[in-house]
Amino acid sequence: MAIESWLIVIGVTVMTMIIFDGKRKKKRNQMASADTPMSLNAENDDELASNAAFSPDDTFNRLAHDVCSAFGSHRDGSHLGVATQIRGKIIANEGVSIKGRVVGAVIARNQFIQLSSSSVVNASLESAHIFIDGHLEGDINASQRVTLMSGAKVRGAISTNSFTCHEGANVNGSVLPSQE
Repeated sequence: MAIESWLIVIGVTVMTMIIFDGKRKKKRNQMASADTPMSLNAENDDELASNAAFSPDDTFNRLAHDVCSAFGSHRDGSHLGVATQIRGKIIANEGVSIKGRVVGAVIARNQFIQLSSSSVVNASLESAHIFIDGHLEGDINASQRVTLMSGAKVRGAISTNSFTCHEGANVNGSVLPSQE
């Protein structure tokens, strides 16, 4: 009887491990499929909603580390998650971290704006420090610094006092000195 009980316990343990392994593989496949960027030219809200199914990316942690070193804790400020979509103007008196989609304008004067690798933004950005590792179509006006990480894809005019572009970043536009 004792052997049968041990066999049942071992069987339940093995089945539990198989289930967890399947969940792990499913999550990894979902994250791998999230590498396909969303369209910057969504025509309607249904297309925006269908583009929202993507997962966060670990490269955001690299970007957050840059921001943390400049501004302290990255937990401070406003955070827009990967499933968040905003159409309109965002005005913040604190730092703004974007992982999702924004169409319009983002203004955080004397603060920072960071776009993670999962972000797709079709907006103008205005801030002191701007860190980009995602997709941006729009003009940038940074009073102090713009940093483009290796995953950045930017289309538009950049106006700033200090510009850093890491290898792999893609810029289609102009870089001009800040007029402030």
